[in-house]
Amino acid sequence: MKYTVIGVWQDDKPVVAGVVVGHHKVYGGDEEIFTGGLWTACVVADDIPDPEDQATTEATENAL
Repeated sequence: MKYTVIGVWQDDKPVVAGVVVGHHKVYGGDEEIFTGGLWTACVVADDIPDPEDQATTEATENAL
């Protein structure tokens, strides 16, 4: 199953803010509050928390 993971950078680490079933484009975000930046990743996983783990690894490796 595909999941879209949405997160923020906090203390130079990716933090998951939410997971949505399916592949979605994500726009916007409040960069004034989340000064470290925002990130999203679409991953294929069997079940939660697998998408969170995969996405944070991808965000770290690719500096999304």
